[in-house]
Amino acid sequence: MAPDDLVDQDAAEGKSKGTRKPKRAAAPVRRDGKRSLNLRVDYDAHERLAVHALRRGTTISALVEGFAREHLREFSIHRNASGGKGE
Repeated sequence: MAPDDLVDQDAAEGKSKGTRKPKRAAAPVRRDGKRSLNLRVDYDAHERLAVHALRRGTTISALVEGFAREHLREFSIHRNASGGKGE
């Protein structure tokens, strides 16, 4: 087999950095102020969340939102208005 046989003749030349696809537009802001979260948990944790949500008559999303509100401490960031360092 010749080396030319191993090369895809129809393939485009090497990609240059200028040919990147444009970034996707940001998702529109929902009117209810909520954002989407893709959360990965193991099978056991998902099963327990599903059972608790079912027993409480709610969704897993609402259950996790409640856990975050009740158990995660709120942080605040203060900006230094003077802009000086070490003052």
